[in-house]
Amino acid sequence: MRPSEPNHYAPREVILRDSRVLQSAWSRRWLAPSYNSTNKNHAYALEVFAEIMGGGSTSRLNSSLVVNQKLAVSAGAWYAADALDTSTFVVWFSPRSGVDMDLVSAAIEKELYKVKRNGATIEEVNRAKQRLLDSAVFARDSIEGPARIFGVALTTGQSVVDVENWANRISNITPEQVQLAAQAVLKINTSTTGILLPADKEKAE
Repeated sequence: MRPSEPNHYAPREVILRDSRVLQSAWSRRWLAPSYNSTNKNHAYALEVFAEIMGGGSTSRLNSSLVVNQKLAVSAGAWYAADALDTSTFVVWFSPRSGVDMDLVSAAIEKELYKVKRNGATIEEVNRAKQRLLDSAVFARDSIEGPARIFGVALTTGQSVVDVENWANRISNITPEQVQLAAQAVLKINTSTTGILLPADKEKAE
């Protein structure tokens, strides 16, 4: 018997301060299905969604928050579908010096809302899928890569067949599936926001 995460009914926020913090950081996490969840079909769409939002310099979050609006020094998203139990979908940023963190968080929420409301373009989805497939090929180009892929799969409830079919399942993801996955997971009442800040100098003194 494994304990499970209880249902979330309200947004949570955790703020931490420390004198060693040189760069503030913000992240928001949502409980998300994994390959082993009953609604695991969303898992493959979420992998594509995370790549669209945070997969490198051309991702939506980096392009909008870092390059165009110059609100953050870095921004992205990540998601791991191979958790043994429920996984998490995460978006994050580090604000530029002097930029109000609430302003940046509002901008990141706007970008997420765009996908939930309008979906992603077919070009974005195709590029994201190709990057994921390319990364999977590169990961197998070593002795450690395949061993880790199959090892993680077999210890988290998947099978060899699941691993071998991953590329086909990713290839078949549509923009509509990405939008549905975003709508299903990104709900404010099931989110947890973490904020890391430098210590207040006056209070510290």
